[in-house]
This record gives sequence, C-alpha cells and structure tokens, in this order.
Amino acid sequence: MQPTISIVLPTYNGSKFIRTSIDSCLQQTFTDFELIIVNDCSTDDTASILKEYALQDKRIKVLKNRHNKKLPLSLNRGFEAAKGKYFTWTSDDNYYAPNALQTMLNEFENDQHTTDLVYANYTIIDDAGNVTGTRIFNNVYFSFFNWLGCGACFLYKAEIHKALNGYNPAAFLIEDYDFFVRAFLKYQFNYLPQTDLYFYREHAASLTSTQSSAIKDVSKIFLERQLSGLEKKLDEHEVALLYRKFAVYFAVQKNDTVKYDFYIQKLSAISKKEALITICYVPALKLYQTLIVSFHGCIAYLKSLITFLKLKALEALK
Repeated sequence: MQPTISIVLPTYNGSKFIRTSIDSCLQQTFTDFELIIVNDCSTDDTASILKEYALQDKRIKVLKNRHNKKLPLSLNRGFEAAKGKYFTWTSDDNYYAPNALQTMLNEFENDQHTTDLVYANYTIIDDAGNVTGTRIFNNVYFSFFNWLGCGACFLYKAEIHKALNGYNPAAFLIEDYDFFVRAFLKYQFNYLPQTDLYFYREHAASLTSTQSSAIKDVSKIFLERQLSGLEKKLDEHEVALLYRKFAVYFAVQKNDTVKYDFYIQKLSAISKKEALITICYVPALKLYQTLIVSFHGCIAYLKSLITFLKLKALEALK
C-alpha cells in the first residue's frame, strides 16, 4: 500500500543525535508515512541503532551505501526507493514537532490545485538542545531577494523530485537551496510563517557551522546558473536586486572585473540610480574590509610586541 508521505533521513556517523531524530518521526500525529534511512558508510554506532529501530517499526527501511556518497546522492538514493505521494527529508541531528507532517499536509488538502510545496521556518537549538533562536525564511512571493530558501521543514509533491531529477551532486553544501530555486521556477510554493514545527541543531560539527563561507560562495554560483529563468519569473525590481548582488559579489569577493562590468551594465539598463549606488558601494566596502583586516593585524602585532617586551624585561631582571 502506498504511504502518503515518504521521509528520507540520510546519516553519516550520526549516532549522537539520531535517536532523537528518528523518534520525532515515529511520534508524528500523522502516521501514514515511510521512513527511509540512508546510512552513508557510518563508522560509529549508527548501523546498530538503525537495525534496532527497523526491527521495532515496519515503516522504517534502512539502506546502506557501499561507499560514502555525500548528502545529495544519498538523498537521491533514498527518494529512488520512496513510494509516497509527498516527499520530505530530515537530518540526523534535527527533529520534528509531533504535528509537523499533519500541519504541512493540511495545506495541500486545503489547496490541492495550486500548492506543490509547503515550507516553514524553524527553531534553532544548540548541542544540548537549548533553544537559541529562530530562523525566518520569508515568503518567496513577497521578495525572492529576501527569501532564504525553504529551510529544513518542508513537504512537496513527489512529482517535483522526479521532474527536477532530484538533488544535484555538484551542488554539495547547498543541494537543498539549488533544488528549491529550480522548483520555484516551475511550481507553486506555500509559506507557513510558524517556527514551532521543526528544531534545527547548530553545533560545532554541523555543516552550517563548519562550511558557512563555502556555502555562501557556492549558493551564488548555482543561483547565477538559474538567472535566465529568474529574469522571466521575477519583476524588474527583484531582478535588479539580483544584478546588484552579483555585481558586489564578483567585485568584492572574486575581483572579477569582467563579471562586475557585466552586471553593472545589466543593472544600469533597469535603474541608473541603483547602478550608481552599487558603483559607490563596492569601493567603500573594499576599503572597510581592508581597514578591518589592517586593524586586526595591528592588534596582533601589538600583542606580539607586548609579549616580547615583557620577556625582555624579565631577562633584564635576572
């Protein structure tokens, strides 16, 4: 019998938190789902934990990769085995509120003809499970520029995954953002502003903490690849904001004058004022960054000098 929802849970050495993640799935008020856990060659106790749970609940299916495939390919393998009408996935260090699936599914039932994907904000927790804040992703239809993606709490029709050929392995670190941008170009989203459906753990070992600068870099690269589609879908103001973002990025972060000139020209065609502001902003930002780096260099030098003088003073006293 086909389950209504397929949840994929990829894991690699996730034994520390994975019980909490699995329990949050099994404790959902909506129970017609399958949980497909993809073990990406874990070397800790993850395998034995998964075996234990699979024996307890027939909704759980465990897949094991023969070699470490990383997140995008692990997700794709899980969804290849999925049979649900709706898809979602979660991480081994995060967890759902008990009503998460039911709340998102209600949005489809209330608006079956126009909703293809539902997403919500989430609550941020630390390593110990303490609440440290919330993350708001914003309504993509209010402003694509201010939209931060669909986050980690979402539910979408299975047909979207198939139409987009799943997650792009080349987009490792931002595979979810890339997927959602591509989905946005073709499908209808529904935003839930609540933050109490999902709990996202930020800790020292999480990708969010260890790869934040790389994530920002890669996200710009893959967003640029979808620019032609976004130019057709978004209004002129939103397109101008994207041109400005790319102009600043290529000038300040990459020192790429060719790309900078290209986006300044495209921005100027829409708004001479915004182009002029950007032209003034770029050198100001570069100067600011140079001063910050120089300041930190001076502080480091002074600390080193003070230490040196203290050692000399101690030697003189001997």
